[in-house]
Amino acid sequence: MRIYTLALKTFFHEKGRLATTLIGIVFSTILTLMQIAMYFGFMGNASAVIRHVDADIWVTSRNIQNFDFANPFPDDRINRVRALPEVLWADRVILSWGFLKLANGGQEQVQIIGYNPDTGMAGPWEMVEGGPGDVKGGRYMIMDDTSAQRLGELKRGQIWELSSNRFKLAGLSHGIKSFTTAPVIFMSYNQARRFYPPGDTTYIVAKLRDPARVQTVAAALRATMKDNDVFTSNGFIYKTIMYWTVQTGMGMGFFLTAVLGLMIGGAIVGQTIYANTMEHIQEFGTLKAVGARNIDLYKIIFTQAAMAAVIGYICGMVFILLTKDSIEKLGVTLYITPGLLVAIFLLVLLTCFASAFFSIRKVRRLDPVTVFRV
Repeated sequence: MRIYTLALKTFFHEKGRLATTLIGIVFSTILTLMQIAMYFGFMGNASAVIRHVDADIWVTSRNIQNFDFANPFPDDRINRVRALPEVLWADRVILSWGFLKLANGGQEQVQIIGYNPDTGMAGPWEMVEGGPGDVKGGRYMIMDDTSAQRLGELKRGQIWELSSNRFKLAGLSHGIKSFTTAPVIFMSYNQARRFYPPGDTTYIVAKLRDPARVQTVAAALRATMKDNDVFTSNGFIYKTIMYWTVQTGMGMGFFLTAVLGLMIGGAIVGQTIYANTMEHIQEFGTLKAVGARNIDLYKIIFTQAAMAAVIGYICGMVFILLTKDSIEKLGVTLYITPGLLVAIFLLVLLTCFASAFFSIRKVRRLDPVTVFRV
């Protein structure tokens, strides 16, 4: 217990040095947590529709790169999917793009998703006004309330001009964003065909009677639909995430920034603990002279590193949680879960422990005789 008391006294003794250390850890925590939460948020947006469609199989155009870059293919190929006895149901989804005319005369590019309003499959999954079935029977659409910052005031019943077609706003969804940050608009499949060549679709989705046979069914479809790609839902999610992470280099950018934040925090903690060690080197020597073991001295140093990590991390985490809503109002999605918070804390703690290496090496080599030298 005396060892830990000594560690805390020396750690809190120099207030200016302590403040510098904690600022470094807070900055490191904010930067690391922000970058990783943003990455997960972007990847969540990129695969949101795939994850919320209750389907086991996705049939796409050949050599598709990700969900947002869809190409047309004949929609009658759905018959090949429905012909398989393992398929419970199959349906078509259209993903297209258009330009929405704004009240100020400008335009905003939007992502259009056409779905089956009778089942709600591939439609909005969280509504604040109206329901997914409200787009049936005419030129109706659903917009997400998070788009208001870019599109202006959104109210049910408004008439909007979308690529020279007039649509009535029938409902508002919430929290549904695309990776490209373009506002997402949902409408019935039949209306979405206005923005696509006649007789074409972009996706065919299927639900199996026995999901355990998904790999077998996917292989059978690949053998008969050589002009298309066939993915399991998890496979399509993985392909989409890997495209944005690896092929665009975005994932490496987030990773390097997060590592840089950890390195900065670790360097500051290491420098502070080393300075504390050198300032009290005679006290360490005295402890060794009276019988203290190296492990006891290590406890002092690691306790100081742990205190810096805990206090700095808590301050940084609280800052992120308090500002999360304000940041997301700017259009940035932060994906923060208890598991992520624990993982980042362990990374910060490990970095602080690693930064104490030079102090550990110094006390390990310390000769107690040096205490008695004049």
